[in-house]
Amino acid sequence: MFALAFSAIAFVEKKHNDKTIHDIDILIHDAGSNFFLNNEEVYQLITQGENDLIVGNDYDGVELKTIENRVKANQYVAETQAFKDLKGNITIEVSLSNPIARILRKKGDDRYICSSGKVIVTSEKYTPRVVLLSGDFFNNLSSGNITKDSTFSPIFRLLHFIQKDEFWKAQIAQLDVDRQGNVIIYPQVTKQYIEFGKAENIEKKFIKLHYFYKKILPYKGWNHYARVNLKFENQIICE
Repeated sequence: MFALAFSAIAFVEKKHNDKTIHDIDILIHDAGSNFFLNNEEVYQLITQGENDLIVGNDYDGVELKTIENRVKANQYVAETQAFKDLKGNITIEVSLSNPIARILRKKGDDRYICSSGKVIVTSEKYTPRVVLLSGDFFNNLSSGNITKDSTFSPIFRLLHFIQKDEFWKAQIAQLDVDRQGNVIIYPQVTKQYIEFGKAENIEKKFIKLHYFYKKILPYKGWNHYARVNLKFENQIICE
C-alpha cells in the first residue's frame, strides 16, 4: 500500500512539474463602472511587456506573489489576488481604487482621495463624479494616505460620512476648506452655502442640516437664504 501510494504521489508530482502556463484570466471587479484600467492594461502589468511572457513558462516557475506585487504597484489598484488551477491557468482578481473626492489644486495637477484614504493622481481616460475639494488646506496634499495624518484624517471622516449616505452624497457638490480646517459646503441644487466649521461633531451637524432641508426650506423657499451656519451647539443660523 505504501509503495502504491508513493508511486501515485511521484506520478502526480511529475505530471505537475511537466505543466506550463496556458492562459491568464483577468477579472476586474466593478469593471462596468470603474474604468481606470482594462484587462489589456492589467495584462501588461502582469507580464511587464513583451520581454517577460508568462504564458508558456514552467508552471512551478511562475511566482503568484510576484504577479500580485506587479499589479498592486499601480496606483489605480486597491487589491489583487492571483491563483493557479490544475489545468495550467492563472486567474487574477483585481479591485480598483474607488475615488470619493477630487482635490482641485491651485498649483500642480489635481488628485483623488480614495475610499481607503489613499491619494492618487487623476486619469486621462476616466473621470468619476465625486465631491470636489478646494481651499488652501489641500495645498501640500499630493500623495500618501490621509487616514494616517492627524491633520487630514478629520476631513476623511467627513467625506466618509457623506459617501455612505445616499442623500448627502447626491446633495453635496463641493467642500471648501481653509488653512485652519474650517469647512464650507456647497450643495448641488440650492443657492445657500453652509458654514460647517471644523470637521467635528459631524453627525450632530448633519442632523441639524437635515432639519433645515426638511422643515425650514419647504416653508421659506429653497433659495430664500444665502447662508446657513451649523457651527454652534443646538443652533441653526440662517441669513
